[in-house]
Amino acid sequence: MVSNVEQFRPRNGYFLSYWAFFTISTLTYLNVLDYGFLGGLPSITWGLFACSFFYLIFIHPKVIYSDEGLVIINPMQNITLGWNEISLIDSRFTMYVINQSSGVKYHAFAAQAPGRYHIRNVHPTEIRGMQLNDSGSIKAGESPRSNSGIAIAIARTRFENFHQRGNIQGLKFSIAFNHLGASIALFLFLLAITTQLLQP
Repeated sequence: MVSNVEQFRPRNGYFLSYWAFFTISTLTYLNVLDYGFLGGLPSITWGLFACSFFYLIFIHPKVIYSDEGLVIINPMQNITLGWNEISLIDSRFTMYVINQSSGVKYHAFAAQAPGRYHIRNVHPTEIRGMQLNDSGSIKAGESPRSNSGIAIAIARTRFENFHQRGNIQGLKFSIAFNHLGASIALFLFLLAITTQLLQP
């Protein structure tokens, strides 16, 4: 049983996915108007496959925090880690955590890091109160304006609270494959191929 659950999912993922859904739907609709339902069937099935792909990339990924640990939900994997099993929380391309026992790095697809020059646009007042390294600066991936920076800040706060309290049992480490998402995407891909081949 987890407590004090908090979820992080970037808002720009919704914007990109809805833009993709709208574009695909419009093109499919125009294709059906030109060629009829049967003639436009391949466009419909390919459109459904593309929508499932964009859903997995932009909407499905998220990070779920609790007092006991975090769950990293990537397009094809769900990774559960207790705070007691994490040795480092950092960013490189995305936020990542390192498993203390294995040393394996687990990246959070939902917490993308910005480019290296992003940090030039961050005002000093925006990093006030943040934990800084010995040089008194932060990396681009820790910027409070970035998805990775927001995700890291939440994770580090929860990580510290867990170790300060000392009486909480961490989540059990596990990795689960996204069978449902993979099955739906594969089915729609095969359906699209089939309708394309059967098209006269």
